[in-house]
Parts: sequence; structure tokens; C-alpha cells
Amino acid sequence: MNLRRSDEAQIIVLAGFILAIGIIFFSVILHSAAFAGHQTIVQETSDVNYDFKCLKNAYGDVLRTVSNAGTQNPFVDPQLDELTDYEDQMVRLYALEGYAVIFAPHDPSEDYDSVAKTATAKITLSDGETTYIETVTFDLK
Repeated sequence: MNLRRSDEAQIIVLAGFILAIGIIFFSVILHSAAFAGHQTIVQETSDVNYDFKCLKNAYGDVLRTVSNAGTQNPFVDPQLDELTDYEDQMVRLYALEGYAVIFAPHDPSEDYDSVAKTATAKITLSDGETTYIETVTFDLK
């Protein structure tokens, strides 16, 4: 087949047009994937599970502070008074967000391990629909 110059130019223009359509198509797909990822992150941060993880992390920090990095039992006086104050503050803060938080009563002899420097606590978080109850062992070191 013998192509003339005008036929070659038309093929080049057609190839450029197809390439431009392909670039636009992949750009739209990439944008959609990025937007979906962003929406997933926004949903995760507003999820009760995420808030429960934050509560557990904050409570672990409180236990480390109250126990002086595990050197003292946080579940006996005077550390227990300080721990109770922190728990009350956390309950009030989470209540402002619409959550109910319950810290189970502590047994000083069972919930604190002075050798391993760990503390165990049972935490309950509920938003009225979903309830999380977990017994967590915190490393106090």
C-alpha cells in the first residue's frame, strides 16, 4: 500500500488524538483512586474503632506516668488517686464526643506485675450502637 503525505499526516493526528484520550482516561482513574483513598482515611478517623485505639494509647500513657515508668503500682494509693483523676477526665472528654467510657475497678494484686512492669486494665467504650470491651496489658517501661 502506497501512502501519500496527507495520509501519513492523518495517521499522525489520529495517533495523537488516541494518545490524548488515553492520557485523560488514566488521569481520571488515578484521580478516582486518590479520592477514594482520601475518603477511606476520613472514614477511618471518624470510626469508633479508631477512637478506641486512641483511648487505649492515651490510657497507657497515663498508666506509665502515674506508675513512674512502672516503678510503682498505679492501682494503690497515692497513685490510684491520681489515676482516678485522669480516668474521670478521660470519661468527661469522651462524653463530649458522644461516647460512654468505663474503666473497670482495679485489683492491685492481680492487675500490676512488678517484675515485668506491666499493668492490666479493662476498658469499655460505647457510642450507643457499637461497644468495645477489651482487657489490655500495658508495658509501663
